[in-house]
Amino acid sequence: MGTVGAASLAVLLAACGGGHVNQHHPAPSHSPSAATRTASGPATELSAYPVRLGVYHLVDKKNHPVSAPTPDHRFPRRYSFAVNATDGLYRPGNAVDHNVYLIAGQLAQGVSPAAAVQDYLGFFQGQEVHLTTEPAGALGGTVKCWVANGVTFCMWADNGTYGVFDYEPPLALDTVTIHHLAGVTALFRQAMVRVKH
Repeated sequence: MGTVGAASLAVLLAACGGGHVNQHHPAPSHSPSAATRTASGPATELSAYPVRLGVYHLVDKKNHPVSAPTPDHRFPRRYSFAVNATDGLYRPGNAVDHNVYLIAGQLAQGVSPAAAVQDYLGFFQGQEVHLTTEPAGALGGTVKCWVANGVTFCMWADNGTYGVFDYEPPLALDTVTIHHLAGVTALFRQAMVRVKH
């Protein structure tokens, strides 16, 4: 690996992110099936999107800091597992080419976490590679990561919330970028999801 490649890899690993955001949410080919909640873990709800979390700052498409995420009315119309959705674009430090995109919201009543993730995966029509199952932690549910069409995705769903991270890595190191995006997903999920009382 040359000097430029090693430097790019160092930036990637430091940021736990990828290249420019690519808000890839495929159009569904069918309606998601509802299933009974059977996942372990407590009932959950989203708290506020963080404006800053670790090195990540909430920004707009021009990389200017913002104080709130953007409501997304199209995502719930496309995906029946989503009651609502909010978008956030996060820049790690000053690395403008390593933004990660997050869309998260309330999971529809009666849809299991596994069914929500499986339904979203189904929209890729088998084009996903390097599919991994990540630890769900104390919140329970399901966490999966994969690559499709050069974009890395991680999705969680639990007993009340869901979230999808995506980014397009500047290097073709799918397994490395999945590992780091899984860590980013866990960090944000711990900050954003709380047990419902």
